Amino acid sequence: MRKGWSVVIGLWLIVWAGGSASARQEGRPTKNEISQAEFYLKKMEQHVQRLRGQSIKLTYDDNEALRRVKALKEKYPRDPQVEELFQRAQKALMATKGDFIEITPEMTAYRQIERKLNDLFYEETRKAWEPFLAQVTAEAGTILKAYPAESPRDRSLAEMVGRTVVLEDFQYPTNAFTAKGQEYVFCGSGTKGYYYVDIGGREWLGPYEAVKRYRRQVNGDIPEGGPWTLVGKITGSELLVPQAEKEKTVGAFWGWTVLPVAVYVPGRTFARFDPAAETGGRFAGEEKAEAIKGKFYTQTTVPDDIGPEDLVLLFATAIKEKNLPLFLACIDPERQKTPRARSRIMYHWDLHQERFARFYVHVTVEPAKVETIKGFAATGYDDFFLTEAQKAQVRKISESLVEEAVVWSKAWDERGRQYGSPKPHEVRRKETGRWYITDYAAQF
Repeated sequence: MRKGWSVVIGLWLIVWAGGSASARQEGRPTKNEISQAEFYLKKMEQHVQRLRGQSIKLTYDDNEALRRVKALKEKYPRDPQVEELFQRAQKALMATKGDFIEITPEMTAYRQIERKLNDLFYEETRKAWEPFLAQVTAEAGTILKAYPAESPRDRSLAEMVGRTVVLEDFQYPTNAFTAKGQEYVFCGSGTKGYYYVDIGGREWLGPYEAVKRYRRQVNGDIPEGGPWTLVGKITGSELLVPQAEKEKTVGAFWGWTVLPVAVYVPGRTFARFDPAAETGGRFAGEEKAEAIKGKFYTQTTVPDDIGPEDLVLLFATAIKEKNLPLFLACIDPERQKTPRARSRIMYHWDLHQERFARFYVHVTVEPAKVETIKGFAATGYDDFFLTEAQKAQVRKISESLVEEAVVWSKAWDERGRQYGSPKPHEVRRKETGRWYITDYAAQF
């Protein structure tokens, strides 16, 4: 009997061993192989999840997860567990490339609108600049060919002061410098002769601020640094060192000092100094700006019942369409009370314009989470346990109700890829009134 049982057991072991080998050949990985691959795959999935759609470079753990799953897939191509790991790895790897959406023509329409606005306002520029230049040309003594410049040693002040000069090589702030307590921009060179444009007064700030308003309201593609064309009046002569750096490496040169009258940005805009205007000047067509732009706006007011998510989207639309009144209407009035506060808002308006021009074209938002940060807002428990009279009493003794919502946005570039990581935006409302943007500086 013992011998018979030994034969039976021996045959069973042979069958089991053969079956095990057959199972491995048919694609059955060991539990250890699966668990090790899944360990690294989970770490990769967590890594991807933390970055919320942002494209990433693979870490050691990410590469290890993919290496192990790849080896299992090649060794056991038909195993269900391996296939599940493969599908998860495929999804995780795709996620490392960044989230993406389809960009439609409607999403990028604002860029076409900007080009149309530039054409419309350049027509206004042409109608103002050409007659102005003709008038300047007709003036006696106007210097249309600035170089080579007359030398202050050869010409008396009486001959030069009051003459109009057209400088086509004006570059600000590239050629700005300070001398004798005054700010200047030099035009010319040691061989051609110099003109020193005085930029320390309203005569310069008026036209320059008008050009900045054009950039904010019409077309952000203004070539900062020039060359622009500056028209001005000669006021005298000075011996100055035309260099911006503190450490001077060039010598002093005589040049004619010039007081600005107007600035022309080729292909863009034209601005004149206006001593009677509070702003000191206007760009061509500025008085018609909202009338010209208004036909392109998709929305002009903020609805009183707008929700936090829609407010953030409307805020983005105002930026894209260069609708400054709507942009300001989205922002908490408490943050616009002082000149300094308004100046800060305009600084961030410029930054928002640049980002939508260079980095992304569309914005989406996630559902907001609303919290009460002051006062009393009835919860489910309050509604269940307290009477209306009791709730009214609590409201009476509480501070004014202030609610805050955090809206997370995602920005998308023109290829449809997510730009950066999601960004939070804070909006608030008081006493169940209208929602307002409080952190207008937050980028998308």
